[in-house]
Amino acid sequence: MTSLREMRFDDLFKLNSLVFDALTEVYSLTFFVRYLLEFPELTQIAIAPGPEGRQMGYIFGQYKVRENSDLYGHVAALTVSSEYRRLGMATTLMQFFFRMMELKGASYVNLFMRSSNEAAFDLYRSLGYAHRLTLKDYYPDVPNPEDAYEMRKYISNPLLMQ
Repeated sequence: MTSLREMRFDDLFKLNSLVFDALTEVYSLTFFVRYLLEFPELTQIAIAPGPEGRQMGYIFGQYKVRENSDLYGHVAALTVSSEYRRLGMATTLMQFFFRMMELKGASYVNLFMRSSNEAAFDLYRSLGYAHRLTLKDYYPDVPNPEDAYEMRKYISNPLLMQ
């Protein structure tokens, strides 16, 4: 049975098979450490069953407070190893994060994705996320920068609706 658990510092040294995948954005070690320190409960790793406990995927997220005091969640990084794609792992990680934001009273969850990543776009749409806006040249690829889509899913809060 696959298990999700909070990411630990020693996991960062075992992420190479996930981080260097062609569909994964490459971030610095500082990026990962910052999220582990500031938002440990929002950094999850999926571990495959068995004695090796292979890393199947991860999610790094944060919550932010807008100027009007609204809390929202932001998925900073999500990836699933190529051999575990199309098995529902990304859905599981995203649902975990969304639930955590519900419990914190957030008003929505957002993320940014490459405009060319049709599989990710389809995944997020199937989870209820909508394309909110396009950010021109968000990814500074040389020589051809790429646009990003901001995807957003609102959280209905029954307490606010009364």
